[in-house]
Amino acid sequence: MHRAQRPTPADAQAILHTIPKEFQDDGCTNAPDAWFGFELRWACRIHDWRYCSRCHRAEFMGQSNRHRADAELARNVQSALPWRWRWVGWIYLRTVDQFGGVDAWDSCGFEALDRCRHGMALPPWLLISVEPTPGAA
Repeated sequence: MHRAQRPTPADAQAILHTIPKEFQDDGCTNAPDAWFGFELRWACRIHDWRYCSRCHRAEFMGQSNRHRADAELARNVQSALPWRWRWVGWIYLRTVDQFGGVDAWDSCGFEALDRCRHGMALPPWLLISVEPTPGAA
């Protein structure tokens, strides 16, 4: 049973409304989607969306943006919980930063072929025309 939920912050609601309906997330991946009965899945959906390189052009996929996405996850988790459990946001940040985030970041590029793990098709701006190398067989 979930407790009465804290309201999703307005800035997070605005981001959630920009995420395409076809975008598939897996919740908080290897962490709970709810903590102490408070729903966190919306915060993890935003985080998954930030990590998808099919949803953002290459200039937004640098490591500084990964760290910003991780910090945003921590803030969003903290905002979903009562003050006495806000330390959980720090746990999510440390876990994503040290374990999950490195491999998942920017992993939906051209090499993911037709659909990435989020169900997103290869966007036209990601298509790269490769010229044959002179002398290559």
